Amino acid sequence: MIKVLGIIYNNEKKLKMLFLKYNLKYQMMVSGKGTASNSILNYFGLEKIEKKIYFTVISDEIENKLLLDLNRWCKLPDVGVGIAFTTSLNGLSKFIVDDIGEGDKYMKNKNDFDLVVTIVNDGYSDMVMNAAYKEGCSGGTVIDGRSLGSRRTIFMDLTLEPEKELVLTIVKKDIKENVMKRITKECGVKTDARGILFSIPLDNVIGINE
Repeated sequence: MIKVLGIIYNNEKKLKMLFLKYNLKYQMMVSGKGTASNSILNYFGLEKIEKKIYFTVISDEIENKLLLDLNRWCKLPDVGVGIAFTTSLNGLSKFIVDDIGEGDKYMKNKNDFDLVVTIVNDGYSDMVMNAAYKEGCSGGTVIDGRSLGSRRTIFMDLTLEPEKELVLTIVKKDIKENVMKRITKECGVKTDARGILFSIPLDNVIGINE
């Protein structure tokens, strides 16, 4: 089975060594930022915490050994170092678009965590995380993006902005439903955030500090 390995980690040199060891050829890196509250960052005179997110394709045959090496080399369990997760490419996902509709079925997985991905207009990631915090979520990562159209477009009587933010949040399965409904209520397509969100079942997660 083919899987996707996602790693949120800032030491590219160590990751390159790991990728070379396992001959991983298909890799992508995007820049993001952490979601510590603005009040905390302003207190210390800091900007948003910069993060790098790496994606690569692996086989399930090397998954366990690779994660053990990743854990040992990068020390992900240490607080604030990073997070890694794997998900099967054939996984089904839970999908919500405000009250337009909800998916009723999603793949059960052996892990206690899912990845919730929320896509909102630029500048609304803090609103997403504030909603998630209310349901027990501890943090996330934001990726800047844009829609394929270069200008505003109209869809179902809604104005869609081209600049987007993707908020990645790993949540426990027992609170995922409440987190997604709260985000949908406060940041859905009928709000200024114009948000849609979906969840991806994760097979393995390391680096989560509960």
